[in-house]
Amino acid sequence: MMTEKILTYDEKLPGRLMCRVDLSALYPIKREFAEFKKRFSKFRSRDESTRAVYDLKGHNLIYQSEQLIPSKTSRKPPLLLVFGNPASHSVVAGCFFAYKDGCENRFWKSLLCEAGVVRFASDHGLSDQLQNSMRMKQALSLEYESPFRIGLCVYISMPSAAGGPWSGVAGIRKLFGAQPMRTLEAFETERILHLAKRFLTDRGIAVAFQQNAWEGLRAENDPPYSIGNAMEGKLRGSLRGMPHVRLLGVPPTRLIGPARAVLRQLLSEEGYKLIAEKDRPCALNHRRRTT
Repeated sequence: MMTEKILTYDEKLPGRLMCRVDLSALYPIKREFAEFKKRFSKFRSRDESTRAVYDLKGHNLIYQSEQLIPSKTSRKPPLLLVFGNPASHSVVAGCFFAYKDGCENRFWKSLLCEAGVVRFASDHGLSDQLQNSMRMKQALSLEYESPFRIGLCVYISMPSAAGGPWSGVAGIRKLFGAQPMRTLEAFETERILHLAKRFLTDRGIAVAFQQNAWEGLRAENDPPYSIGNAMEGKLRGSLRGMPHVRLLGVPPTRLIGPARAVLRQLLSEEGYKLIAEKDRPCALNHRRRTT
């Protein structure tokens, strides 16, 4: 658990982070704290899932987040996928990119599977709750077909609604304000780099799917983020302070097609042999354990 004052976190359960922000340190002036509380009221009222994962207790903002890092090891190189921030409904569901209304999130099928990165077995006769539970179990126990051992994390730990004016990292920035957000990002960067040192090895690789993640994690001389550079596969570098770990930047997950193409391109150019197209049906209607 981090000991710094402003942002602390603890992985209480596999896949689940419990976090706290000390708002008295972030907003030492009473007027600034009062303005934050007004914004927070609007932010939290956006949807039921956001209300469920946040609580304001005095000057402490308590919330749940997600981080899926398997403790099980294998001989496969670790691949750390870094996203912007969690969707509140996925945190409530207990699964990254959770099933919703009977549908699998496009991230798993149309992005990762079709890119040749990973293939999960599924059972479309199960409820969303059971599908999400099974996906988390598969990810933690490495029950999937992939050339990698895969971990998932978020650069900004605060969840937000999936749509609307408070969604995404932009919604979190709107909630906290520009300067407090920069302060929080320094702690988030330290959290991710600590995680990377634990999960990645000399053969490991990290992939940033979002601008703040790339800018916060890249080495000083690596190219700056632009959507053009991301779309053209020009974001290549190493993790800050970890020159032996490759960092790649790809388009955001909302741009499924470009993200899929660039991810496959960059990993192939790094020398990884991905699942061939003919061998990766991405809509399995039965359970099958793969390793």
